[in-house]
Amino acid sequence: MNLAQQQNMSRASWWLWPNLLGIDAPAVSVLWQYFFACNFRVKIPASNYLTLFFVVWVIYSVDRLLDARMLKRLNEASLRHSFYHRNYRSAFVLTAILTIITACLCLFFLPMELIKTGAFVGAFVVVYLLHQIWAKGLMMIVIPKEVFIGMIFAVGTTLTGHIWSGEFIPDAFFSPSVIIFGVLCSMNCIAISVWERSHDVDNDSNALPQLFPQVVKLFPTIASVVFICLMVYSFTNHSHVGFPIFVASGIGCGFITVLSFFDGKASSQFLRFAADMAVIIPALVYVIFWS
Repeated sequence: MNLAQQQNMSRASWWLWPNLLGIDAPAVSVLWQYFFACNFRVKIPASNYLTLFFVVWVIYSVDRLLDARMLKRLNEASLRHSFYHRNYRSAFVLTAILTIITACLCLFFLPMELIKTGAFVGAFVVVYLLHQIWAKGLMMIVIPKEVFIGMIFAVGTTLTGHIWSGEFIPDAFFSPSVIIFGVLCSMNCIAISVWERSHDVDNDSNALPQLFPQVVKLFPTIASVVFICLMVYSFTNHSHVGFPIFVASGIGCGFITVLSFFDGKASSQFLRFAADMAVIIPALVYVIFWS
């Protein structure tokens, strides 16, 4: 790590630390799990929310450890990858401890059906992580990693609610609510890849802007089209039980669309933070005022 990176790390704003520590994605997953539970009137034990937090934290920590290990040009790495590279041993030990805690939480608090289905979803995560290490980008062309991550995140977040509601498990993968939430998560991931493209030139050849550079220029248009489609779908299905989720996802995409026009005008770190807020705020508003 060069002197400039060390200075940036030491001056990191408070709003960057949840991302540096990897607890932003777990917090988002728990919030949206609660949002889904409130909307569909499903009671989920508090222990299951805690377990989800740790599961997501472990997955993201392992992913970042792999990314930090495979960095080719440290001086061009993003702040979070520099942080994990600089603190690799500590992060490795913490991740190992978190993995043990997570395993205990799963065994003691989760229904066996949820463990089995979660293991099935987890297999896709393992395939993704292995592909990140050895593949040359084929799967990322067929299914961009940002879309893959977004959809798996949506399924994993909502899986517990489907189990406790007694619904048919395929609904956890193919219900309109899950798919539309997955679209929001995918747009968040694509936006971040676009804004952090300078960090990925040598460090992540599987990022969508590296595979298809045209995405950078087209992203504001893509985001606008997705936003319009989600809002049209939402209000043409206003009587659907998932309507609040449709609208929240649409609004989140709307925020990301606005942010897309600030590419190059605001720092990638701020845009990433704002993109995460675009996912958090709509769900948080619903939970506070309408749940």
